[in-house]
Amino acid sequence: MAVNFTSRIIYKGTGLLAVIVPQHRKNGLFYEVNIAGYPRFYMTKTVLDRFDITGDEKSFVPYELVLAVSDAIEVYNHE
Repeated sequence: MAVNFTSRIIYKGTGLLAVIVPQHRKNGLFYEVNIAGYPRFYMTKTVLDRFDITGDEKSFVPYELVLAVSDAIEVYNHE
């Protein structure tokens, strides 16, 4: 698995660069997400077999942005 990957995501008509770092932890695989202008947040696969944000950052990151990053992770995992 790569150390990290980048993806250009579209949020509200604006292209944003997301730097995504996969991290293997004892409780599963997490993805650290870094996007300029937003707090760093972590995502992991849920029981519904999709990626969602974890932690307290949920209130600071718009859900539409989370969905866009989730799509980018899905594309990366299927390549």
